[in-house]
Formats: sequence, structure tokens, C-alpha cells
Amino acid sequence: MDVLMKIQKDYLSFSKKERKIADYILRFSYELQNMKISELAERTNTSNASITRFVKKVGCKNYSDMKFNISANTSSNNHEKINNMVDEVFLYYQNVIKNTQRLIDIEKINQLLELLINAKNVNIVGVSSSGVTAEIFSTRLMRMGIPAKSYSDPLWMIMQAAVSEPGDLFIAISNSGVTEPVVKTITQARERGADIVSITSYSENPLSKLSDLIFYVYNIRFVHNEKFSNSQFSIVYLMDVITTFLLENEEFRKNTITTREIIGDL
Repeated sequence: MDVLMKIQKDYLSFSKKERKIADYILRFSYELQNMKISELAERTNTSNASITRFVKKVGCKNYSDMKFNISANTSSNNHEKINNMVDEVFLYYQNVIKNTQRLIDIEKINQLLELLINAKNVNIVGVSSSGVTAEIFSTRLMRMGIPAKSYSDPLWMIMQAAVSEPGDLFIAISNSGVTEPVVKTITQARERGADIVSITSYSENPLSKLSDLIFYVYNIRFVHNEKFSNSQFSIVYLMDVITTFLLENEEFRKNTITTREIIGDL
């Protein structure tokens, strides 16, 4: 069990006090190895008892067990010395990619590939920055010959959901999993019998509960650097992995080459 990834996925189910502990652990996990429970309690403005309850909630026997697990699953390269801005940006991206990689389930990717291959229509929805990512994803799929469209306007996506039917596939992108237009759209599509796939950061959210297949990505709110605001980077990495798997299919690969040649993108 990877405790850090479990803490992120279960984050929305935590109480306000538990989220204080979770925030600190996810941001400063590399400090825990030599930190006593009383020191963590002081830094999170909680108590030893609160931390003990939190440790049990995330599936660890005790505080020492949690520290050992985190230490075993934390890359030693994530917090090496930063000499300049180039190093800082590189380490940020390295951290996001590594943590998202730990969340990727190959079996789920194979299930998604099966859904994409058999879907009558693929509708990818997201708003704001997630809407931009949805458009990029749909373009990649369309170039492979997969009937994909993206929707970022709340009215357009809910209208599409209202006329969906069994055999259609909806892929919802939302880091929080609580984005109202997306949740409303997916609720409608599910009622109409469409298959639902979500890309999110948390397990305990409305979007996850509506989904047949869930992909988790690392949330940048847990990166200890407020200068970085690319909330889509982890999703784009997952998207790259999915499309690379799809390109193992000879027909999809040929279609991609053909469409790229037509627009001079080779």
C-alpha cells in the first residue's frame, strides 16, 4: 500500500482536522522520517491523538509504520538541491510525473482502450483548463479515426448528455470531481445508459461515484511550491500514456500518420 497515494485519493472524506494533517504529510513527506509524532502535531496544530487516529484511518498500524511506508515510497531525488530556476521547474515536473505514474493502473488503461474501440461516440467533457485538455484529447482520438468530440460549454455538454444512448462513452475530466456542470452532465449521461470514465484526483467525490472506470492523477495542490499552477500537467501525462497504448493498434497508427500528413504535422 502506498500511503501517500491513499491519502490523496481519500482526501475529500477527511474531516477539517484530518485535512490539516494530510496537507502537511503530502507536502512535506520527506521531512517525516526524523520527525516525532509530537512535532507533527505541533506543526499541524492538532494533537498526538488526532494523528494516531489519522494513521489508523489511512491503514497503518502506528505512526512509525506510516513513516516507514512513506519513506519507502518517496523518491530521494525529489528534494535534491535546486541551483537555479531551470532545476526548480524540472524537479516540479519530475515530481508530478512520478507521483502520477504511481497511480496509473495498466489494467484500467486496457479497459479504457476496449471502451474506446467499441464506442459509438466518445464525448470528452471538462470546463476551464480541463476543457482545454478535453479538446486536446478529443483531437488526438479523432486523428486515430475514433469518433470523439469535446465539450467545455456547460449547456452544450448537458445537451449532448440528454441525447446520449447505450454504446456512447463519456470521459469526464475534473481534478476536484465536484465541478457542477461536469457532474450534472455525467449524471444525465449515466441515466441514459452511456459508459462513464473519469479522470480526477480523489476517490470520494460525486464524479467518482458516477463512474464505471476511474483514473487518478496527482494533484498539484500537494506540491510545496505555489509558483506552479499547471493543474493539467498530470492529466496530460496520463493522456500521453493512453494515446501511446492506442497507437499500438495498427489501424489507429495508420490513421494518425494519414491525418498528420494531410495537415503537414510530420
